[in-house]
Amino acid sequence: MNERRFRLFPRRMGRDIRAWPMLVLLLVVVLVAIGCVLWFMREAVGNERLAVREKLAEAYRGQLVLVQAQLIERWNQQLGRLGGTGDDTVRFARAVREELADSVVCFDQQGRVAYPRLSEGRNAAANAELFTLESSTNRTGQQFNETVARLRDRVNDYTTDSLPSAQRRFLMHELQRLDPGLEFRTLVGEELAARYLETNPVFAHAPTLHATELRDVWSVGSSNRLTLALFTTSGLQKKLSDLIHNPDLPQGVRLAVISPGDDVIKESTVATASLGPELPGWRLALSLDDRTLFNTAADRRVARYLVVGSIVIAAMSVLGLLIARGFGRQVQLARLKNDLVATVSHELKTPLTAMRALVDTLLDTERFDEKTTREYLKLLATENARLSRLIDNFLTFSRLERNKFTFEFIPIRPEQIVEGAVAALGERAQLPSCVLESHIAKNLPPIRGDADALITALLNLLDNAWKYTGDEKHIILRTDAHNGCVYFAVKDNGIGLTPRDSKRVFRRFYQADRGLSRSAGGCGLGLSIVQSIVEAHHGSVRVESEPGHGSTFTIEIPAIVEGAP
Repeated sequence: MNERRFRLFPRRMGRDIRAWPMLVLLLVVVLVAIGCVLWFMREAVGNERLAVREKLAEAYRGQLVLVQAQLIERWNQQLGRLGGTGDDTVRFARAVREELADSVVCFDQQGRVAYPRLSEGRNAAANAELFTLESSTNRTGQQFNETVARLRDRVNDYTTDSLPSAQRRFLMHELQRLDPGLEFRTLVGEELAARYLETNPVFAHAPTLHATELRDVWSVGSSNRLTLALFTTSGLQKKLSDLIHNPDLPQGVRLAVISPGDDVIKESTVATASLGPELPGWRLALSLDDRTLFNTAADRRVARYLVVGSIVIAAMSVLGLLIARGFGRQVQLARLKNDLVATVSHELKTPLTAMRALVDTLLDTERFDEKTTREYLKLLATENARLSRLIDNFLTFSRLERNKFTFEFIPIRPEQIVEGAVAALGERAQLPSCVLESHIAKNLPPIRGDADALITALLNLLDNAWKYTGDEKHIILRTDAHNGCVYFAVKDNGIGLTPRDSKRVFRRFYQADRGLSRSAGGCGLGLSIVQSIVEAHHGSVRVESEPGHGSTFTIEIPAIVEGAP
């Protein structure tokens, strides 16, 4: 059957307003379903990644707890080193230089601040040396450099309590101004301790870490309450990170310290653990530098969801397409049914009306004239033949559409088909205004087919050639064989077809010129029947035409190969 009959959206369907709401509703349903599947896939993928993360965290949790215990132990050891006794300035310098803390505040036995003190005197010798440097006009000479070195040593000397902390900080800054290359390891600690003393009138000597009034500054007291260690957030993170050491961790696994204010957990982090009451709010995070392990474990399970989701989406898309195709076909079939009923009614009514008019005319005549009566009877016979052809076409079309047409394939001679079709054309081929030429090649091979069906197909071509030509009809029927096929070509000198009509002429109920079709008789089923019969014989039919220069319809049927069963 012609595949073009079952297009998804017939050309005329766009004019059927009732069909579009159903198609739009179907499209919305399919898109909503696909959207739900995509949402489910996204949620499932997210859940799978969380599940993989939890499994990895569980696998490393034991090592994380071990590292946590080791870190707390080393932290307490560091705090123990801060709790020594001795000169206050020496304890301050040792804690800062050995990086036991970013800074410390030292107290005496009565709990008073011993170093650095807010109100202190001044060292006259140090001031004199600074004045000498500032008064010097030659800042590259030996005397200048010796004075700088002597004042630098005085500032860095914490073994004597002769230099107050405020004056020490001031001298450090001035020396850096005079000699930018100088660096003092205790300067940052001095400034941090001074800022802490200015903003914290009350001192907490708790042995646990807690935040101070200064932003990003933490404090913890020693067990003997003589030292208060100060840490910046970045400095404490570095200190704690330096205390982490676990050679048993596999390559690509990294441990990091997270401060209480850092709420952003990196995607590579698989597990975290609190550092306990000694460091409240601080956490230890285990992450993967190389995400191959995590991705490999997660992607295996995610791939299954993606495959299943893709299959479901593809199935819904195909199902929606099939439903739309079926709906379009039903709309087209319903329209064709209406066209068939209207066409059958009109085409049957035309010859019946003509026959009734002829009969009524004869019945109303009082005396029958032999010549007139014979003429009327011939017209009745013509209309009757026309009515028979219409009924035969309708019945043949109905049986072909319902696959009820039974073909009896037997070997037949091509000449038999030609003779049967010419004979069925009847007296029309013998009219003076009609010239029918039949050219049959010699030694034509036999074909396998249904003789009656092929005669019907060829007769329809001859009938169209007769109907759609002018008063002077010239029809040529050629039968030839080449390339293993037998060809039946019907050429006429009729009105011809445009290229657009040539592509559509084999559709059911298609008529290039409806006005001419009404006058000539027919409903657009003849060529559709021809194509159905020819395709059932594994052949093909084509048309070559040009407006005003006639048409040539050619049927091609495979010949029987010698030696074939």
